[in-house]
Amino acid sequence: MSVRPISELISRPIAWLWLWRLALGKLAILEGDPGLGKSLLALDLCARLSTGRPFPDGTASPGPGNVIVLNAEDGAEDTIRPRLQALGADLARVYVAHHDEPADLAGVPGWLHALDEDLAHSRALLVVIDPITAFFGAGVLSGSDQSARRALLPLARLAAKHHCAILLVRHLNKHGAGRSIYRGGGSIGIVAACRSGWLAAPDPHAAGRCVLAQVKNNLAPPQPSLAYEVTAQEGAPPVLSWLGPCEWAADDLLAKRPSAPPPSPRDRAREFLEDVLEQGPRTSREIWEASREHELSERTLNRAKRELEVRSVRVTIEGQPRSYWLLPGQELPAVVPPEEAVPSLEPWLAPLRAQFPPPTPLDDL
Repeated sequence: MSVRPISELISRPIAWLWLWRLALGKLAILEGDPGLGKSLLALDLCARLSTGRPFPDGTASPGPGNVIVLNAEDGAEDTIRPRLQALGADLARVYVAHHDEPADLAGVPGWLHALDEDLAHSRALLVVIDPITAFFGAGVLSGSDQSARRALLPLARLAAKHHCAILLVRHLNKHGAGRSIYRGGGSIGIVAACRSGWLAAPDPHAAGRCVLAQVKNNLAPPQPSLAYEVTAQEGAPPVLSWLGPCEWAADDLLAKRPSAPPPSPRDRAREFLEDVLEQGPRTSREIWEASREHELSERTLNRAKRELEVRSVRVTIEGQPRSYWLLPGQELPAVVPPEEAVPSLEPWLAPLRAQFPPPTPLDDL
């Protein structure tokens, strides 16, 4: 690393894709529960940019411009294309990855070389990655602040290199309470790496209406929330309608939901393990180090492990013993030689645990 006096740098203003909301050369994030139209909302922004139409609040678009849509959940031919067409997009300006399986797209930061080439070819002004957790590589722990920040830093550099906005999409966690900045799934390091954050949430006082609200904005003053509706159509893509500014703030939208008791340590441990193991098996060391950020005890983690039916598989790699944790249905990573795996004893131990449960503290009374 080399340093130089900041006096040698030339000051320049922030350039905007969507004025005061999405900055060019930066990461942004859109969060919300399933079923609120996050993906459709992101596609609406793509459609507007591709044709040069104003954005939902009436501000001018820098388009017509090209966009890249990376979606690991919706089919490009049966879902994304019809939706974009219904939203009035210039389909020749919208690029999607030419891959057969979503797994082929995974690998931030390893996959960034391909995206670098795609951006150079398409000169896209906007990239949508939906959901971001599906594109993390096997070595990224989405629940770890350090791991998430390390994975997103090269992506931020790529946005700066190509002077484009990269919009990440992710679901909320299951906590059901707390400030909006802490409600995104996985580590807070994901939203921290973004220069602006946005929440899609239902309007507590208007059934069927939703709100796009600001969670954070490091580069501009607070922006007004915008109301919208998503209307399903039989045999046709859903319709998105923008309804103008509204008074709801992100924290208020989440606070107005029915109150729920705070999650127990075991609930938090279950959610943590589900998030950590969602993209594949992890070593016990990786899991333990990531759990330190969540203040989970060894006992609580092991209880959650049993409830989720997570199994351990011990292996020896280059003479070093390792223990992998796997969710039901998962297999060891391809980097682990199958002949070095030690068979799991869990199929035999589980019936014995059920027949001879461990004593409780009351048994000593």
